[in-house]
Amino acid sequence: MIDIQPGEKVVLEVRRHWYVLLIETLFLSLFFISPFITLCIALFGGIPISPEAFALWIFVSSGWFLLGWVLFFVIWTNYYLDVWIVTDRKIIDVEQHRLFSRDISEFGLDRIQNITIEVSGILPTMLHFGNIHVETAGESRKFIIKYVPHPDKVKDVIFKQHEEFMKSRMGRSSL
Repeated sequence: MIDIQPGEKVVLEVRRHWYVLLIETLFLSLFFISPFITLCIALFGGIPISPEAFALWIFVSSGWFLLGWVLFFVIWTNYYLDVWIVTDRKIIDVEQHRLFSRDISEFGLDRIQNITIEVSGILPTMLHFGNIHVETAGESRKFIIKYVPHPDKVKDVIFKQHEEFMKSRMGRSSL
């Protein structure tokens, strides 16, 4: 899975900003309260509810809540497992697509050509999150991590590790 060599140390783990998780769970909260809304509409609309109908509502609502918790678990898993790991030698990009689907890519710090930060909008500017694009040498693929908290600081850490890696490599090649 994630291959970290002996002697290699993890410098930084980067996940999406908490705001992304908040927005996804806010939409899910509407899912959770919808059974109560239907019950209130029925009660205040003057529709008589028999004990059998109320028992059926409890049964259906329980299944609804179970489905909601499963959806929350999927959202949380996607949030937590979608990560960039910056080591002193490489960057590992773990992109979680669905519950049992992920891509893992890695590239050496020596292959970094350009790092671009993209912050657009009022909320990303106020909450300090944005996207980081890393272009590598020899590939057409651009590595992107979206909704990173404090992308300028993350970029600085990556550049620092890149410079230290290149200096150590130059020091070894001159020996």
